[in-house]
Amino acid sequence: MIAVTEYIALESNGIVRPDGDAERFPDALLRQTAFDRAVALPSGRAALWYALRDAGLEQADEVLIPSFTDLSVKRAVGMVARPVPVDVEPDSYNLDLEDARGRVTDRTAAIVPTHLWGEPIDMRAVAAFAAEHDLLVVEDAAHALGTTYTSEQVGRFSDYCLFSFRFTKEVTSYKGGLLLLPAGSTAPRKRVCDRLSPAKLGGVLALSRVLDSIPGQLYHPLRNRLLDPYFRTSAGRVTDVTPQSFSERERSLLAGQYERLADRVAARRRHASRYDEGLVEGLERPPSVPGHGYFRYSLRVPASRRDPLYRALQRRGIGCSKSYSYTVSAPGECPVADRTADRVLNLPVHAGLDDGTVDRIVDVVNATWDELR
Repeated sequence: MIAVTEYIALESNGIVRPDGDAERFPDALLRQTAFDRAVALPSGRAALWYALRDAGLEQADEVLIPSFTDLSVKRAVGMVARPVPVDVEPDSYNLDLEDARGRVTDRTAAIVPTHLWGEPIDMRAVAAFAAEHDLLVVEDAAHALGTTYTSEQVGRFSDYCLFSFRFTKEVTSYKGGLLLLPAGSTAPRKRVCDRLSPAKLGGVLALSRVLDSIPGQLYHPLRNRLLDPYFRTSAGRVTDVTPQSFSERERSLLAGQYERLADRVAARRRHASRYDEGLVEGLERPPSVPGHGYFRYSLRVPASRRDPLYRALQRRGIGCSKSYSYTVSAPGECPVADRTADRVLNLPVHAGLDDGTVDRIVDVVNATWDELR
């Protein structure tokens, strides 16, 4: 049985680094963007909330968001302004600018383009659209830290850009987010808040090692209930929006992981290429676009066969997932997103897999797909 998962474990050799051994984070990241200032926040969703507030938006304002995205995006925007879901493109997971054009009103103040699962959206086109309609651009790069190495689209054509350090990410401090801000922002630098006490970090590491050895059909429910204790009760909620400074422990951890990020993204892209080449016909591959960071490798499967395939792969130890199997729009409001949510199936693609394991996953998926025909 192949026990493979989507969880990215914190690596022990990235936890403790001597002072000065790694560049102070996030300076290296800032140099790859058009921003020169960053502020830490408790989460990526808090960074989204803070960007909209920092720009002066109010409840009467409307914000265009993708209809196929994490629920936290809609909730964070809704705490400041009115979220307006926009359909996604038929051949990608990105927000459809033509559909967005029809949803612009005299109250529309901002747009939130998302690099979903590391697939870079055309930010030049987004910037041109925003200029045409005089909109603020808050770039959601929660899945795209690492796409910065492979695409010039991330962090260069927006007014604000946010990243997430939640435990599923390659660069992670278990929780936390980062907001890149314009030079004129008044966002203050607040207290140092160490989210990673040695006891908590040790517990997360130990639990992740245990969960990594569990077959796929048990992994996800256990992870959701144990590894992230807030999953059921606070997913998508914004409970703390206080700007913070990185503790030295956090800065060292993130800097060490960021140094290795280019190699880990290269591994993800190599795995995606093996999936592209090896999977049978009938399993629609994710868009193969320049710069894709492959935070997820997301197939589109016929809706009538997605759930049977998902359950069968889980039974065989493949830690696949159906995120996101929902939209943030009302049923029928964004039909392409509705169809996508009914069809999506994510295969393991994290950098810790070796080529042989990916090839075995391909064999299991192909055999299972053939049996379900």
